[in-house]
Amino acid sequence: MSFTEGSVIIDVDVTTPGVTRVRTRSTRAGEIARAMTGQRVDSKLPLTLISSLYALCPQAHLAAYQSALAAVTTGIIPDLERRIVYEMMGEHLRFLAFDAPNVVGMKSDGEVKKLGALRALLTRAFSATSPDFDMLDAAIEPVIEHFVTGCPIEKFHALNSLPDFEAWMMRGGTVAARLYAQLWENVPCRAQTAVPVLDASLGVREVNAWFADGLSPNAPTVHGEPRQTSALARHAGHPLLAEIGEQYSCGVRTQFAARLIDLMQYWLERRLPRGVLLADSPEEGCGLAVVQCARGTLITRINVAGEIISRVQIIAPTEWNFTQGSAAQAVLESIDFQSEAQYRADAAWVIAAVDPCVPYQIRFVGAPQSSGERHA
Repeated sequence: MSFTEGSVIIDVDVTTPGVTRVRTRSTRAGEIARAMTGQRVDSKLPLTLISSLYALCPQAHLAAYQSALAAVTTGIIPDLERRIVYEMMGEHLRFLAFDAPNVVGMKSDGEVKKLGALRALLTRAFSATSPDFDMLDAAIEPVIEHFVTGCPIEKFHALNSLPDFEAWMMRGGTVAARLYAQLWENVPCRAQTAVPVLDASLGVREVNAWFADGLSPNAPTVHGEPRQTSALARHAGHPLLAEIGEQYSCGVRTQFAARLIDLMQYWLERRLPRGVLLADSPEEGCGLAVVQCARGTLITRINVAGEIISRVQIIAPTEWNFTQGSAAQAVLESIDFQSEAQYRADAAWVIAAVDPCVPYQIRFVGAPQSSGERHA
C-alpha cells in the first residue's frame, strides 16, 4: 500500500456570468486506517504509521488511536490530554506566525526559525514517556510573547473587548497582530454560513450514533447534513466573538479570532485541560475517541474482533470542512469572481481560516485562460 499526501480540490465554475458555483472535496482515501486494519491489538505498527505519516497534529492522532483502542480492550484510558494541549498550542503558534501569513502572502517574521526550534523541541519532548512540561512552558512562553502578544502574557488584554482587540492589531507589534490588521483591512465581510458547527461538547455515544447512519470518513455528514469544525466550536459563546459577529457579521474574522482565543485559553488551562479527549466503548467490540485538536474535532473509531483490529475509521477536521456542501464551499461561492488572480487572493483568506496547512488546488471552469495552481 502506498501513502500519498492528502490535498483539497476546489472546483470553481464561473460559466454563468455573475454566478460562482464551487465544489470542494478532500482527496484523502483512508490509506493509513486501512493499513492498521488486520493488525493485532498489541502491534506497534499503527503507532509507527501515525507518528511518521501524520504531519498535522500527530499527538492528537496518537491519542485518539490509543484511547479508542484502550476503551475496547482494557477499558483504561491513558492520560494524554496534556500532550494534546501542548501540541495544540504549537499548532496555533505556527498558524498565527507562519502558515496563515504565508498563505495570504505576508512577509515572514525575521525570527521565524524560533517556530521550527519549538516544533523540534515538542517532538523531542513527546518522544519521552513523561514529557518535561516545565521545560516546554519555559520554551513556549517567549514564543507567544514574540509572535503573538508583543508583551508579557499576563498583560495581554486584547481578548477583553473588540476595541482592545482592534487596538492591539493596529499597533502591529507582532506578526500575528499584522495578520489580523491585514484581514480587517483587505477582506470583505462575509456573513457566517448556514452550515452548523460541530458541537465540541458531544459525548462518545452521541457521536457513535452517526456511524449507524453510514458516516463516511472521506465525506462526513451528520444525518446527511454537513458540519464545520474549528476552534470556533469551542468558543462560540466568547464575548469577543459575539462582538465581532454583531459588528461585522464576518465568518472569516470570527474563525481567525477563535484561533487566538484558543491559544490563550489553553495556555492558561494547560496543566488541567478539560474536555480535550473523550473515549469510551459505546458498543460491543468498538472503541471511539473524540479529540479536540487545533483545527477542530478529530474522531477515531476502532472495531476489534478477538485480538485483531477489524476496522479503523478516522475522520479529521479537513474532511468535515471540505466535504460537498461544506462551510468552506459556501464562503468560496460568496466571492464575486472578477479574475482568477483576484479570486485566488480572496480564497486564500477563506482557506487560511479553515485549514492553511493542507495543500489545495483551485481549478476554474468557464474563466478566460483557465489554469490550475497548486498551493502549499
